[in-house]
Amino acid sequence: MTTTTNTGQQAPGAKGFEQVKTFHSPPGAVCAALQTTEAISAWWGPITGTAVEGGRFRADFGEGRYHEIVVTAVEPHRVEWTSAAAPHHHGEWEGTTMVFDLAPAGEGTRLSFRHAGLVPQLECYDNCSAGWTQVLASLVSYVDTGQGHPFRIDAAR
Repeated sequence: MTTTTNTGQQAPGAKGFEQVKTFHSPPGAVCAALQTTEAISAWWGPITGTAVEGGRFRADFGEGRYHEIVVTAVEPHRVEWTSAAAPHHHGEWEGTTMVFDLAPAGEGTRLSFRHAGLVPQLECYDNCSAGWTQVLASLVSYVDTGQGHPFRIDAAR
C-alpha cells in the first residue's frame, strides 16, 4: 500500500496518478505547449507568471482556487512541475510533482503523464484525477488542432 504525508508529498513507493496520451504532432510541438504561459492558458486555464525552467506560474480557477507551480525541469522530451501551493486542496498537492515524459510514436508523440503524490488515499483524488483526464485531453486537442478546451473563470460563473 502506498501512502503520502499529510502535505501530499510523495512517500517512498508512491507512484501517483498516471495517464498516457497519443498525439499526431511531434514531441517538439507537445513540449512547446508546456513551456509558455500563453500555451498553457490555451489548454489548462488562466496562467500568470513564467513557465521556463526555474520559473513559477499560477493557474487561477476563480473563487480563491489556484495552483502555484514551480517549473523544475524543461528538456526536449521531459517537463517537470512541482506544486508550491494549492490551498483549495488543503495542502494535498503541495510538494507533489507533475511529470510529462514525451517519446516519438511514429510521426507523433506518446505522452506519459504522472502526478507523483496524487494517490487514491488523498481526499481530492477523484476530483483531481478526473480534472487531469479532462485537462490532458485539452492538451492533445490544443497541440493537434490548435484549439484546447481550458477552464475559463467567466464560464464557471
